[in-house]
Amino acid sequence: MIPKYKILIPLPSADFDPSESSIPWEILKENGYEVFFATPNGKPASADFRMLTGKGLGIWKPFLIAHKKARTAYDEMISDSHFQNPLSYKDLKPENFEGLILPGGHAPGMKEYLESKELQEFVGSFFATGKPLGAICHGVVLAARSKLPGTDRSILYGKKQQRF
Repeated sequence: MIPKYKILIPLPSADFDPSESSIPWEILKENGYEVFFATPNGKPASADFRMLTGKGLGIWKPFLIAHKKARTAYDEMISDSHFQNPLSYKDLKPENFEGLILPGGHAPGMKEYLESKELQEFVGSFFATGKPLGAICHGVVLAARSKLPGTDRSILYGKKQQRF
């Protein structure tokens, strides 16, 4: 039996963008990866409800609401046992994962994710292993704030980044 590669998607307690986590989760699962989640307190996260419902988006709703495919993937993702039983940031160890996805979001609840020293230390240590790391939207802010162990430099210092 071929072991599944373990990928981590850390999330804030609330307000993450459902598209930026559910679509990568879906693609990874379809390709045989085991996807784990982590939150500040080890409790299931909740997405930015505005991106799921469109409420509060006003005239921008058609442009900002999560696409139907992302909402469907989100509904599947939140029923996954790893989503329902996330790890806590404080318990994360780079050696337990083969890949890291840093999704984003733009609601106020993202602040704890972007400013978490525990998560920044984990991201810095994970990056130092040379394993793959992907950052989406505001996930790049978390990556930029994460330092290489033993330095004051961002993990992104001197690196080329791919974006579109």
